Amino acid sequence: MAAPQYDPSKIWSTLLTNRGYFGGALVLNHTLRKTGSKYQLKIMVTRDVEADTEFMEAFAAAGIPTIVVDKIEPAPRDGKVNKGTWEKLAPWGMTEYERIVLLDSDQIIRQNIDDMMTMDLPDGYVAASHACTCNPKKLAHYPKDWVPENCAFSAANQATGEPAAITEDCPRNHHLLNSGTVILRPSKKEYDELIHAMNTHPDVPNMIFFDQDLLAIVYRGKWKPLPYTYNALKPMRSCHAGLWKDDDVKILHYILAKPWKSRTYGDDLIESTHRLWWDEYAEVEREWTTSEEENKRRLWKSVVVPVVAQE
Repeated sequence: MAAPQYDPSKIWSTLLTNRGYFGGALVLNHTLRKTGSKYQLKIMVTRDVEADTEFMEAFAAAGIPTIVVDKIEPAPRDGKVNKGTWEKLAPWGMTEYERIVLLDSDQIIRQNIDDMMTMDLPDGYVAASHACTCNPKKLAHYPKDWVPENCAFSAANQATGEPAAITEDCPRNHHLLNSGTVILRPSKKEYDELIHAMNTHPDVPNMIFFDQDLLAIVYRGKWKPLPYTYNALKPMRSCHAGLWKDDDVKILHYILAKPWKSRTYGDDLIESTHRLWWDEYAEVEREWTTSEEENKRRLWKSVVVPVVAQE
């Protein structure tokens, strides 16, 4: 695959804090290129990742540029810190770019999504898909009002996929976004507001979804809902079967159980989506293991194989 010419003013980005998600990131990058994106994926890495020399070699072998981000962590409350993936806030401070689209590394791109780089985005806004708040697995630590009747996707246009409008009268859940896909315009002002809120907002110590919960607070009334197709959470294929249309999905998001944890999966509506990930992975595996570069083949064995199920 020839190296494409990228528009340098706008990027896709995702965050890696350790080797565990590297297989996912390789597949994400592969599917962005396969669908013909004219924008480059640049992966944010923490200082710990930067210190892992072999891991950094693997990024270079993959042709994926990295952006080293410093630790972002909320101020301690009562001597405790809510540790999480707060580094996902870093792109708001990357003002050298006109636009960044944040993706998660447990996603695959099913169709070209370059339209996200030119979508209208009002000043001071972000764009994202709603959070699915059905809680089909009945996870006890999820909020009690996470039930299907309160889920924004239940209120979406089931025929067209058009997201429900966010109004002050809608259920609380309709104000919640999923940060797996976020369109943002870097801004020092907005970055400073996010960091201030992270350090001062009373809800921060108890946040379950870290950056996602904070974004929903800071951008309340200032975020544009995207159709579910830009962040199709795999459980929705079952719990929102009336809305979900396989051919419309642009970004498939493997929340909860990760496909690379097992090559064995069921044929139900949710687990069968893992086959799509493994099909893409097979293409990446072929590229690396048949490479003429001995170092690339070596890095595959030492960096990728240990974090991806082999049977």
